[in-house]
Amino acid sequence: MKKTFAIVGFIILTGISCQSCKQPCQCEPVTIPDFECKILNQQGQNLIFGSQALYKVDSLKVLKTRNDFSVHNASVRRSFSDSSNLRFDFYVPEAKSFFYYNQQAKTDSLEINWVERKGKCCGEPYTYYSVAQVKFNGTVIQPQNQVYYFIKQ
Repeated sequence: MKKTFAIVGFIILTGISCQSCKQPCQCEPVTIPDFECKILNQQGQNLIFGSQALYKVDSLKVLKTRNDFSVHNASVRRSFSDSSNLRFDFYVPEAKSFFYYNQQAKTDSLEINWVERKGKCCGEPYTYYSVAQVKFNGTVIQPQNQVYYFIKQ
């Protein structure tokens, strides 16, 4: 009985003393510049995933300058939300990038207008970027359900 009373007393005292403990601060979601897309041929077949795939995710590169493989502007991977989508995670929100498939395929251009946004974390401001507009080879592409559909010529 004394042991139970001592344990209950300890729990109550710990709870009272922790009421003055500092709570973790709340942060708005921190986002990295990114978006999802599908790369299709003119018949609507996915060129990266599936039975009509011509290119492999491992060979895809997003370059800051055309044909300069020393500076990659984004990582490319399969999306978590839809395994037939590509996800680009941009290192730096550059206005223009070049999409490289492999040595045999023509490089495509990717122009992105980024919008600078402000957030707060623990009372401190921070800046992040989101996509305002995307052009694929000079053509404005509107997302469908937050996914951009690029038609490779």
